[in-house]
Amino acid sequence: MKKIIMITPGKVTSINLAIQLENIFGEYTEVKSYCLEDDLDFDPTNALVVLSSPNTMDKRIQDLIDNGLEYIVAQRVINHRYISELLNLPRGTEVLLVNDRPESSHEAMVQLQALGVNYIKYYPYYPGIASYPELDISVTVGEPHLVPFGVKKVINIGTRQIDIVTVVDIANRLGLMKALGDRLSSQYVNHIINLLNRINDTAKDMRIISSRLETVANCLAKAIIYINKSGDVIVSNQEMCNILKCSYDDIVGKNIKDILPQILKINGHDEVDIIRIHNKELFVTSNVIEGKGSEDGIIYTFEKSEEIEKNEHEIRRRTSENAIRTNYYTFDDIFYKSSNMKDLIDKVKSFALTDSTILIQGESGTGKELFAQSIHSASHRASGPFVPVNFASMSTSLIESELFGYEEGSFTGAMKGGKRGLFEEAHGGTIFLDEIGDASLDFQCRLLRVIQERQVRRVGGLKEIPINVRLIAATNKDLASEVRKGNFRADLYYRLNVLPVRMLSLRERKQDILVLANLFLQRYSSGKISNIEHALETDAINLLHEYDWPGNIRQLENAMEYIANVWRKDKKLSIRELPEYITHSSDKLEGSILIDILGNNTIWILRKIMNFNGLGRRYLAELAKEEDIDLTEGKIRSLLNSAEVLGLVETNTGRKGTVLTEKGYKLMSSINNIK
Repeated sequence: MKKIIMITPGKVTSINLAIQLENIFGEYTEVKSYCLEDDLDFDPTNALVVLSSPNTMDKRIQDLIDNGLEYIVAQRVINHRYISELLNLPRGTEVLLVNDRPESSHEAMVQLQALGVNYIKYYPYYPGIASYPELDISVTVGEPHLVPFGVKKVINIGTRQIDIVTVVDIANRLGLMKALGDRLSSQYVNHIINLLNRINDTAKDMRIISSRLETVANCLAKAIIYINKSGDVIVSNQEMCNILKCSYDDIVGKNIKDILPQILKINGHDEVDIIRIHNKELFVTSNVIEGKGSEDGIIYTFEKSEEIEKNEHEIRRRTSENAIRTNYYTFDDIFYKSSNMKDLIDKVKSFALTDSTILIQGESGTGKELFAQSIHSASHRASGPFVPVNFASMSTSLIESELFGYEEGSFTGAMKGGKRGLFEEAHGGTIFLDEIGDASLDFQCRLLRVIQERQVRRVGGLKEIPINVRLIAATNKDLASEVRKGNFRADLYYRLNVLPVRMLSLRERKQDILVLANLFLQRYSSGKISNIEHALETDAINLLHEYDWPGNIRQLENAMEYIANVWRKDKKLSIRELPEYITHSSDKLEGSILIDILGNNTIWILRKIMNFNGLGRRYLAELAKEEDIDLTEGKIRSLLNSAEVLGLVETNTGRKGTVLTEKGYKLMSSINNIK
């Protein structure tokens, strides 16, 4: 009996096909494999040559055929036993189909599609191909060594097998049909049945998955429409039917221009718009589907505006609950002894019980944020967030995105998914706008709108987001003066200045200096210094009391930290050992600075009061007229009020009128020395 000679272009294919023939005919004859790279050293007179494809016929084989060689050109098919992994790929998945030659790659694609695996996008790849897409998945018919570098997943469906027609032809040529006919027929039928069963199982699984996805889609609160490239609706859900007031069959299969023509303009990726359907306002988002394992097209999601507001409120509430601090300052954290400080705190405590906007004005270092946190802690919003914003430290270019938030892609560097602004973070609580006097006029305009409307719109966004916040603003500037200068909007000032709070400087609460000094000394000495008298000599304590503390409590705290660090046990510090900014604040330096600040008219008034040991406004106006100085009684009143705030004069009833304080005498003595 003739031997079977299997000849293929490549070695791997030759071996695999020889094994197939060995399994069928090996009991009756010898099977040998060759590839075109081998020497064809078989005896052609005693051989039946099986060629894997017409491309296998080179000159050597053609010469043998011309000399009477018996041969068969095999028909080959996909080995269905290995396609289960292919059946699990999602519809529309893009794969490289890898084989050794262009023709074999094309044949494999045609046969896979004929088997029903036609929902996958195949791209041929073979050695020497000019270009090909860089994909993550490759499918190869027994040639995994040819898969290009960079492919993450390789599905090897095995070498294409010799089909049943060719096998029967070989059996006939060898005279083995009587011996093998029944077995070949049975095997072929079994293979077909197995393939159909597997495809049927896959279809059943797909129906189950489809049913599950349909259930999920119908349970969504959002309405969905999925259209293909032609605009035909291929998927929808029950919520969409409810909105359009029609049945599922009235939507699916219809063209979108006949159902919702107004959304045709929304066709970009993650594009958003607001439309009205049956008098309902809906927020629409489009998502372009392309090369994602499904049919190319666009998925539109529709969400009712009231649902968005409800969900966002709940998200903000829960997020805020997780981020809320519980250790904010309270009024109990404010230490004082002076009566004017007590009066101020009593007033501010009553403000805390309301929801009205508060404007805190005062010099730097007077504790404006301490008061703001205390107000929050004493309010009904104490369980909500307290969000501080410092305009002095915030870049002008970023201030809007920080306060109002931004949508994804609204500017270079924007976070994926966008970001909530500080106003949203403060929802249900208090937002503290510190150094509001430093805000630009452009931003003041937008802030005014937010305060009026109680809504914010993110940078790059379309929708208005309602906010429920209590607003506290603070500044070390005189905002009324800034309004007159044109640096601050009058309408915003009046919106903020509903409940005004003027912070007391440390020089206005001299009684509290030693109280606070003892507090800070204990803190920075870790309890080693319980009283300032244990650390400083008496004249040094007196100097601290007399010093003006232009930096207020913050400067006093720094001075006490300095003292706690230089103090040594059993040795009190003298004046010389105090910080230089206290000991070197000479009278001349202070006087020269105050001349520039106070102006010549105030200096003239203070000098007259000192020379006459007290004067009334009317007599000062008469002296000014005699000396041809432009000072009316009204101007004198205003200048004296300013001098009184600075602690330079005090007003008495009776004949003496206004007199200099000790500080005023000290200042005038310094000025006289300069003069």
